[in-house]
Amino acid sequence: MNNFERITASPEALGDFLGALPILSGPWDDDFHRVFCDSCDAENCDAENCAHQAERNSPTWWLKRAYTGSGPVKTDSTNPYKRQAADLRLEALHQRDRFGRNLLATELEEAAATIEDLAEKLEAADNGES
Repeated sequence: MNNFERITASPEALGDFLGALPILSGPWDDDFHRVFCDSCDAENCDAENCAHQAERNSPTWWLKRAYTGSGPVKTDSTNPYKRQAADLRLEALHQRDRFGRNLLATELEEAAATIEDLAEKLEAADNGES
């Protein structure tokens, strides 16, 4: 077994590895704040008083979360279709995480996928491909 195989053997193994890295914050921190803190009513909540200790600073929690789509939620593209699809994916993420609206999020993601397919077809047509 090599190091890659060892640290990717399970979400827990990868989470332990990521959690041991000396970094100030990771994508799991941003996701934690979006999911829990943005809708939390607690005042002066800190690490000791957080009601979600198991998820706080937990790469493993983040690794086990469902990925909400195949495309980016942010883009630097100047293509208006790709920008619209990214906006829809971001809105889907918020609807699912903040409000628990899974059906609406799924519909938004499907709309984004349709727009991305259209953008690819238009780009191919512009490049003379069929």
